[in-house]
Amino acid sequence: MNLKKIVENINFKGQPDDRQIFNIVHDSRKVKQGSLFVAISGEKSDGHDFIFEAIDKGAIAILANGRSPATNKVPILQVKNPRKIMSKIAANFYNHPSKKVNIIGITGTNGKTTTTQLVDFILKFNKLSSGSLGTLGFSSPTGIVSTGFTTPESVDLHQIIRTMVDGGIKYIPMEISSHAIKMHRVDDIDVNIAVFTNLSPDHLDFHGNMNNYFKTKLKLFENLNEKSIAIINNDDKYAKKIIKNLKCKFITYGFKKESDFYVKSYDLKINGTHVTFSFKNKDFDINTNLIGRFNIYNLMGAILTSLKLGLSIEQIKYSLENFISVPGRFEQFKLKNGNNAIVDYAHTPDAFKNILSNIRELTDKKIVTLFGCGGNRDKLKRPLMAEISEELSEKTFITNDNPRFEDEDSIINDIIAGFKSKNYSIIKNREEAIRKICNEFSNVMIVILGKGRDNYQIKGENKIYHSDIGIIEEYIDES
Repeated sequence: MNLKKIVENINFKGQPDDRQIFNIVHDSRKVKQGSLFVAISGEKSDGHDFIFEAIDKGAIAILANGRSPATNKVPILQVKNPRKIMSKIAANFYNHPSKKVNIIGITGTNGKTTTTQLVDFILKFNKLSSGSLGTLGFSSPTGIVSTGFTTPESVDLHQIIRTMVDGGIKYIPMEISSHAIKMHRVDDIDVNIAVFTNLSPDHLDFHGNMNNYFKTKLKLFENLNEKSIAIINNDDKYAKKIIKNLKCKFITYGFKKESDFYVKSYDLKINGTHVTFSFKNKDFDINTNLIGRFNIYNLMGAILTSLKLGLSIEQIKYSLENFISVPGRFEQFKLKNGNNAIVDYAHTPDAFKNILSNIRELTDKKIVTLFGCGGNRDKLKRPLMAEISEELSEKTFITNDNPRFEDEDSIINDIIAGFKSKNYSIIKNREEAIRKICNEFSNVMIVILGKGRDNYQIKGENKIYHSDIGIIEEYIDES
């Protein structure tokens, strides 16, 4: 596509011409001949420092802010916010692919991945062409491809959606993170259905406070057009504020009877859940392998989404009865020494409370919990997670979980400030900690939180192989 067409209807300073652009990149390491390089500021580096490197590698146009260096080698288009404009030129370059598919945007502190996977499964089970996009990666003809982000950068996101559309995908249930909204990654994504799962403290290192966090989430719903549909968890305290700012139709769910879709009764067991729902004055039952009260919310979001996409209650019920689990979410293992283990991605206080309180309700075994907290991330939640673990576990092990560039001891000291007693142990090496629990405890419920199916530890700039589940599988009772 030629440069003039890519920047059509965009305000900038500079002189674009008709040169052909073959790709758009924001990482100078990925520049090739014919690239348009967008200089954006990142967490650890600033793309404006790599403009000349990008030109040397073959970039034939640059999008940057006013700090960009002077050069007459290639056109430099100057804008106030390159990251925001990157979303617009990506939409232009890939010919607005989100307008050619049904986008289901799922946002909230917890439940995004499970709800996304449920919707994707229900659609596929009913022979509809669906592909999910989120923490686990995105659907491709060869399987799930990891992106490294819950919601990728705008250029990557539009490219992925274009690939999925060209491959025949008609529905894309996708997770939309608060970072993605704040950093303009989804500005030019045409969302048909938006689901709000919940909001509780997280990412406050990035947003500063809960009010800013909420305002960021709200933007997704404020930007819905009149033809869109919003699906709202009515039990969440932020629900009314979101509804107040909608200009599209909406429908609510929750345990409250005032919701459009609500729970009449439920029965939780360690191997599954039975729920009776009520919708439009009709009751229906669903049996599911998903465990815990919190997963009933995820079911409701997925059920309403599927209904709005034209499926019947019977089609949805049959689908859910065949749904097994979400990778890395409440995955259960029967181990040697009479132990059981649950591995889950939970990494927020609210998710901790949901997981551990449900396990406490569903088992008579003593609970041994292991977790750590990510480095260079929200410090305020660290002691809260210790407090919850201490309340709901017989023993807690504190370990590392992606320390990144932060001092490991500093992270651990923040965590243990939340304990009232000394009923915890510190083992920094995560593998060593898991093995110690499996070897030294018997007849307990081992709960390993934070990573789910992630297969790495991040230390500095390095990703080092590590798999909680890989270690746990060595202790499975084969008898």
